[in-house]
Amino acid sequence: MKNNTLESLIQDYLEGKIEESKMYEYIQAYSVEEVKKSLSDSMEVDYLLSKKYLEVDQEVAYKDFLEQIKLRGINVKESKAGGIRTIWKYAAIFTGIVGLGLALTFLSKSNSGQENITIANEEVNLHLGNGKLEIIKETGSTNILDSEGNVIAIQTGDKIKYVPASQSKELVYNELNVPYGKKFELELADGTIVYVNSGSVLRYPTNFAASTSRRVYLKGEAFFKVAEDKEHPFIVNSGSVNVRVLGTEFNVSAYDEDLETSTVLVSGSVQLYDSISDNKKQTNVQLVPGERGTWNREQMNFKMDKVDTSIYTSWVQGKLIFRDMPFRQISKQLERRYNVTIVNTDSDLDNNTFSANFEEETIEEILEILDRTYGIEYSIKDNQIIIK
Repeated sequence: MKNNTLESLIQDYLEGKIEESKMYEYIQAYSVEEVKKSLSDSMEVDYLLSKKYLEVDQEVAYKDFLEQIKLRGINVKESKAGGIRTIWKYAAIFTGIVGLGLALTFLSKSNSGQENITIANEEVNLHLGNGKLEIIKETGSTNILDSEGNVIAIQTGDKIKYVPASQSKELVYNELNVPYGKKFELELADGTIVYVNSGSVLRYPTNFAASTSRRVYLKGEAFFKVAEDKEHPFIVNSGSVNVRVLGTEFNVSAYDEDLETSTVLVSGSVQLYDSISDNKKQTNVQLVPGERGTWNREQMNFKMDKVDTSIYTSWVQGKLIFRDMPFRQISKQLERRYNVTIVNTDSDLDNNTFSANFEEETIEEILEILDRTYGIEYSIKDNQIIIK
C-alpha cells in the first residue's frame, strides 16, 4: 500500500496535480531507493504509452541518467532528505516533465538534414506623445524626452522608468510595442510595474491626471504590479474587457488572434467587466487570488476557475510552462516567444494536450524534445517550422 501511494503521488506530480514544493514534503516518508525505483517504473510506463519517446533501451537510458548525476558531482548515497531531493530533482528532469532541456545533453541525437532557423532580432519601439519614434537598444541606456525637452523617463537595458510629475494637466500617451521574441519592463509614473510580453502593445500616460482613474490600454499580454491609490482606480482596457483594481498583482492575456481574454489574479482583488456593455451587472465579476476570469468573445460572457497562477506568470521569469495545454496554444506561444513561424499540417494534433516546462532551451532544442517525447515530427523549410 505504501509503494502504491508513492507511485500515485509521482503520477499526480507528473500530470501537474501536485506542486514541486509539496512533492518534496510528501516523499520524505520514503527512502531514496524507493523513490528511485518508483521513478524508474514511471519512466518505463511513459515510454510505453508515448507514440514515439526515445529510441534507446530504457535500462541504458536510466544508467545514463544516473551517470549524469555522478558527472555533476552529486552523491546519490548522501543523507536521506538530501538524497531524495537530489534524486527527485534530476529524475524529474530526466522524465521530460521538468527542465526538459537537460535530457538533451545525454539523450540527444543529431537532427541531420534539417535547415537552420534564423530568428530575426527585432527592436522594441516606443512611440512618444509628440509623434517621435524611439528605437530601444536593450544594450544601452538613454533619457526619454517630451516635446519640450524635459526628461520624462530613463531607459536602462530592457526597462523604462518614468519620472513622476507633481501634477498633470492633460494626459500625454506613450505606446510601447514589444515584438515577438522579446519582453520588456515598465515602471509607470505612479510606481506601477508592468512586464510586457512578446507580441504586445501597451498604451499609457506618461503621468496620470490627478482627477481621473489610471487607465492603460493593452493588446497582447502583460503582468501588472499595481501601486495602490484608493482615490484613483487602475483600469486595464484590453479591448472588450476592462480590469479594474486599486492595488494588486495580476496577469492579462488579450491577443487579437485569441478567442478568449483571460485575467489571472495573484494577489489583491480585481473586478472584470465587459467594456462594451459599460459595466452592466450581468457582465461584472470579482476575482479572488488564485482565480482566472475568462471572457469569450463569441459567447460574450465570463467564466471563472481556480488555477495555479505560477503557470500563467512564469513567462515573466523567462519560463514556459504547459499543463494539459492544446498544441494549437503551445505552438502560438512558441511563435511569440521565439519569433518563429509554425505551420501545422496535422489538424488532429491541434486539440491534443501536452505538459512540459522550458526555460533556457532554444527553439531547436524544444522541437527536438517534442519530437522525442511526444512524437511530434517536424521539418524546417524557408525558415518555417512545419509540423508533419
